[in-house]
Amino acid sequence: MRGFLIALPLLWAAGPATGAEGFHSKPAHEYAARQEQAGVTVAVKPYLGEEEQKAAFGGAQPYKYGFLPVLLVITNNSDHPLGLQNLKVRFIDSRGDGLERITAEDLGFFNPKGHQPKDRPAYIPIPLGRPKVKKGPLAKPEITQREFQAPVVAPETTASGFFYYSTGTGSLAGTAIYISGIRDMTTGSDLFYFEIPVDAPN
Repeated sequence: MRGFLIALPLLWAAGPATGAEGFHSKPAHEYAARQEQAGVTVAVKPYLGEEEQKAAFGGAQPYKYGFLPVLLVITNNSDHPLGLQNLKVRFIDSRGDGLERITAEDLGFFNPKGHQPKDRPAYIPIPLGRPKVKKGPLAKPEITQREFQAPVVAPETTASGFFYYSTGTGSLAGTAIYISGIRDMTTGSDLFYFEIPVDAPN
């Protein structure tokens, strides 16, 4: 069950969220929902509220339409670079079922017509074509810019970004994020998986 350049485009410095253009994450150890192993701390934070979504995404509100943004933060305090080419980050619902991410590109084609936010969105990415929606409410540059992109986390640095999941807007009680595929590039071995509860206070 249960996505190397030295300068990374989404290597945000720690600091307060001050609006979409000035959004910053904190180091992983400053979040309540976190785990650590081998000098690596991984944290997650769901963005549900209107104000925190505004801070991250400007006028876009993914969760209003049933898409949960989850901030993933990886702080590498080890002496070895971490490879994330095989990174897998899944949302585990309260029944133990795993959900794969929805890409920011696919969110741009979301059509909310007839959608009930309390339910899981009916939209599913179509492999051989896209819905005929030129610009939906989630076709915003902030959503694309904030998506997790770092291929490597160098020693003594932090990488962060969002993953998006089609969860609906129900309770997050009993849910978790399952993270695997973080590789120690010096030894060639993968770190043991991380499973972090989503409903921890932040």
